[in-house]
Amino acid sequence: MTTNRRTFLIGTLATTLTSRRVAQAMETTAGAGPSAAIPHDALVALLLDSDRERLPEHLVQQIRAGLGYRELLVAIAEAAARAVSPYPVVGFKYHAFMMMHAVQRTAMQGRDEDRWPSLLWAADVLKVSQAKESRETGWRMDPVDMDRVPAPGQAEDAFVSAVERWDPEAADRAIVGLYRAVPQERLFDLLFRYAARDFRSIGHKAITAISCHRLLNTLGWSGAEPVLRSLTYAMQNHADEPNPAQSDLAADRPWRENLELAEDFPSDWRTGTPTPEAIPDLLVTFREGTAGDTARATAAAVRQGVDPQTLWTAIILAAGELLLRQPGIIAIHANTTAEALHQGYRRSGDDQTRRMLMLQAAAFMPLFRDRLGSGVRPLRIDELESEDPAAEPERQLGEIFDAIGIDRDAAARKALAYFQGNGEQAAFRDLARHYTVDRNLGYHDYKLIEAMIENAGHLDPPWQARYLAVSLYDLNGPGTPQNAAVVRARGLLRS
Repeated sequence: MTTNRRTFLIGTLATTLTSRRVAQAMETTAGAGPSAAIPHDALVALLLDSDRERLPEHLVQQIRAGLGYRELLVAIAEAAARAVSPYPVVGFKYHAFMMMHAVQRTAMQGRDEDRWPSLLWAADVLKVSQAKESRETGWRMDPVDMDRVPAPGQAEDAFVSAVERWDPEAADRAIVGLYRAVPQERLFDLLFRYAARDFRSIGHKAITAISCHRLLNTLGWSGAEPVLRSLTYAMQNHADEPNPAQSDLAADRPWRENLELAEDFPSDWRTGTPTPEAIPDLLVTFREGTAGDTARATAAAVRQGVDPQTLWTAIILAAGELLLRQPGIIAIHANTTAEALHQGYRRSGDDQTRRMLMLQAAAFMPLFRDRLGSGVRPLRIDELESEDPAAEPERQLGEIFDAIGIDRDAAARKALAYFQGNGEQAAFRDLARHYTVDRNLGYHDYKLIEAMIENAGHLDPPWQARYLAVSLYDLNGPGTPQNAAVVRARGLLRS
């Protein structure tokens, strides 16, 4: 038999088997009435095996049969974990998994009318990423070899050893044992810690860690294993570089230097004094200093008794300022990474992990800044000026988003006036989320708006107004084209 003939027959058989699986999944609820929800495993199979063009129709049929949005969120996350590889490169296709916490927050906290379209869009992103993975590698997550999973009493040591050695296969086996052996809080203390240890993938490891934590704690731990395995593989990414455990590479140096700085924190470092007057000087260091400078300045402030929230305020504002100076993918990731590390810090129960997450966040901001490249504007978030409002807050909010497609500088000035005046943040969040769903240009739109909203919630009102104002440099508005997948989803849901 020729190679072409064999390939044709194998492809035909795979298509036939896939079609049968889709048919079986659809038959699970066919004719069973409006309250018959599809079982989880059948839903994951439907997501993975359906043709991209037909999947929205299949999902709308399941929604009408009783499928809940939480169940669909869980299934999309698991399907992405199983079908899209995070290793050896945490690439664009992996956003089908990484973005799910942001989609979850938008779906649950946004408008009811946007909930299902956002999830159908996420399912479409899954299919695009799955097809790319299939073309490039053919990867699917294999079942773990349980005979090689470490015993409960050895699981934590095995995991730490594997991750320290940058051994992805050993770490994959160890995370399965660790998940079964330790409390969830201890599990994520370790995951948050190692997700922050290097600057590769511009923060995506930390972003993935907090995404997994949120998904599991919000939607349940029943499907945790593939999610945790996917995260663990992502953390081991070092692309085409030598093994970091045996090398001195730039992406790893802040971690090694910060391990020493963390040792000098006073025991009561988390009970320092709020020191808002320190923020302007800290911002100067973030604008001009190296990663080592900002980490050392942060550690020095801790030793002087400055409370951690003051330091996190400076870190978050430094990230926001990058949007003002040069909007785009690097500035977006500075903000989503700051949010991920801050949330890991807030959720971790381990003191050493908290120290390292804050120091790493401080070190990462200049690394993002230095990646902005040419065309960086010499603008400062603490010098942004507001524009005198010419309308009532409701009309003013519409003018802010209208300006996005015309003059983003004007949109930011209008937004600052809105927030400094009587404008309601809830109304802003609602409209920003709506345009994110309806007119998104990709997964980063979801990630950014949710990170900006979360970060702003941890700032004092004067800084909060400025931080939210600079979000306008990368948000969507009525002048942004509608997303084609969302338009189709709305049509199917109405039909």
